[in-house]
Amino acid sequence: MMATFCLAVVLAGDVAASANAEHGETKVPIRIPFQTIDGPWWTTTSLDTDRNRIHDSLQHERGVVHIGLSYDRAVTDQDISHLQNMGITPRLELPAVQAVLIGEVNVAQLDDLANLPHVVMVERYGSLVFYGDIQTPAVKARASEYYPLGAWDLGLSGKGVNIALTDTGVDNEHPGLQDKFVAGYDAVCFVHSDPQCLLAGGRVTDGSFDPDDGNQHGTACMGMAAATGIESDGSVSNFTGAAPNASLIDVRIGTDVGAGPFENYLLEQE
Repeated sequence: MMATFCLAVVLAGDVAASANAEHGETKVPIRIPFQTIDGPWWTTTSLDTDRNRIHDSLQHERGVVHIGLSYDRAVTDQDISHLQNMGITPRLELPAVQAVLIGEVNVAQLDDLANLPHVVMVERYGSLVFYGDIQTPAVKARASEYYPLGAWDLGLSGKGVNIALTDTGVDNEHPGLQDKFVAGYDAVCFVHSDPQCLLAGGRVTDGSFDPDDGNQHGTACMGMAAATGIESDGSVSNFTGAAPNASLIDVRIGTDVGAGPFENYLLEQE
């Protein structure tokens, strides 16, 4: 299954705080053990409730979307041939997750794609939407109607904390992420003889390098973690991260197409 995820590590800071006196002692809620379900992920996922092998978010979509296909086994030459017969040239194979990215597709073709042999899921990719007005209250960072006591009410807003985000880089020039950068490193520049490294002036190892983000995945993840809510036009919104006062250590491990350094060299060799 193709998944979008963010990896952030809290490196430092005073994260201990007691509840406000007016709220009294904070109680830990009872946790219910997670129930595992046997079977392949595509038979149990909540993202395809009608089991038609098309991601639910695409059911009422219109026009053209970027599509990836997941298979129940490794992608074969015959699978690629089936796509080419439909007039589709695959963009990138992802052997690690038995999937292929096929680029822009009209939604009218989704049913045909879902019915190809061994396809188990038709999914969207390349579209990042930040719902900071929803996710921040949902994780009980900011108080809401459902959770009247949030982490911010307990003095936990990320102040004094450095978040090391390992992703595709961060565009911390965005007003909502401005002045957060404290250190950075570019792991994509892995081999000193890499032409990209040479063009960039060589590999910087003293922590001063501030990676840019040509993919926007890293920027979206940092927004979820620490955006202040300031929009590009300077206005203030509710699109905040869970820790808006945290700082950024920007570690770039993904290229503009999202692949990591080791995958890049393998792709070049192939």
